[in-house]
Amino acid sequence: MKSQKLIVLTLVIAFFLLSLTPFIPLLSYDYHNHQRILQIALLLGLSFIFTINLYIKENVIYLEKENINITAFFLIFIFIGVISSIFSDEIIFSLFYTSHIFLLVIALSLISSLNDKSSALILIYALVIAHTGLVLVCLLNIIFTLFEQQPLNPYIIYSGFINIRFFNQVQVFVLPFLILLLKFKDIQRIVFFVLFLNLLLILIGQARGALLSFLVISLLALILKSTLKKQIFTGLICLTLSLIAFYSLNSLNPGGADITRTSTSGRIDLWLTTLNNFTFKHIFIGNGPGIFEMSLGSSAPFSHPHNSIVETLNEWGGIALICLSTAVYLTIKKAAYHIKRYQKDIITESLFYSFLIGITYSFCSGVHVMPVSQTLLFIIWGLLLARVRKMDRVRVTVSVSVNNYWKIIITIILIIGWCFYLNKAIHIYNSIDPDKGYIYGPRFWSVGQRI
Repeated sequence: MKSQKLIVLTLVIAFFLLSLTPFIPLLSYDYHNHQRILQIALLLGLSFIFTINLYIKENVIYLEKENINITAFFLIFIFIGVISSIFSDEIIFSLFYTSHIFLLVIALSLISSLNDKSSALILIYALVIAHTGLVLVCLLNIIFTLFEQQPLNPYIIYSGFINIRFFNQVQVFVLPFLILLLKFKDIQRIVFFVLFLNLLLILIGQARGALLSFLVISLLALILKSTLKKQIFTGLICLTLSLIAFYSLNSLNPGGADITRTSTSGRIDLWLTTLNNFTFKHIFIGNGPGIFEMSLGSSAPFSHPHNSIVETLNEWGGIALICLSTAVYLTIKKAAYHIKRYQKDIITESLFYSFLIGITYSFCSGVHVMPVSQTLLFIIWGLLLARVRKMDRVRVTVSVSVNNYWKIIITIILIIGWCFYLNKAIHIYNSIDPDKGYIYGPRFWSVGQRI
């Protein structure tokens, strides 16, 4: 089991380092595809370990009753996805995208077995260190921009992503961990500076959704009388300093950046148009996972509606939305009870707020869609469940019999799934012509073109 834990940690840390290191993308012609390829490798690796686990464990597996409920809702969600795919206009692509989500659920399940404190801390440290390297590169870009007397332009300053919002989607997950690390006096000043840079970059990118998510979760943590209350107030002071720095730097070479702008970048129109197309069919099944496409005016087609609720309802259907929402609710309920009971467990608390801020930001962005933020969402979800389960004193367990025949059937299904998933991922990737540019908004690959 120790060797398995080491392999899982190594795979996840490697993903953090390789996907967030702001060098030339080695595996593709842009950062998005480079990160997606890394995600595919991670998911296949973790699902392979999951399969090996079937033969290592006993035929009778003891599971917690509440975790079984979450697992059941996930399985129903995937089943509805398969049904929606079969009745969609693009059966093959929808099944492919459903299999991708299924691999993410398997990864979550495997990560949830890492219930020791050291594993959670190692992954938090690895994520923060990898992301800080990226942020320091952005700091150099700020310095160069000021030296050349140019306006603060996030498209020049941000690094490592093809879209500035993809950068912000990763940032929101890291912010609660920086708040956690403010607790450690030895690195407090360094962490404060890194937090300051992150908030400054959010302001430079005019990421109002990310900023609002940070403020909402900070307020929620204060209402819940968080053990990290002092660190959260420090974070809010840091935000104030970032605002002062932003307006001071922006005044040197004004470029029209305004964090208080009131436009919605077409998102509300996108949501309303999508909801106006709601039919009776959407109560039970959706149009098919992964096939959302809509144009507003002369813009390139959007490949997702920038809202997790609208997307799930449109692509997966109402039943699937209820299942996913219930799984999220049970996780939040269990974590909130745990934090109230174990007030000194600041690791679980930071994971809880990281999970919440990711969910909150998904209501106005593609956190749940893009490769790095999507992976982070499921990894942090798994770590949160692991920590909550670890500290439970009273557990209601249910025995589940998994004999050798079932193990063989599951293995065959997974092998067929791997082959189908890889084949379609490569086929779609090869069908994209980079010379045509980003004619579709990003979805699975950087060009949201399908089969």
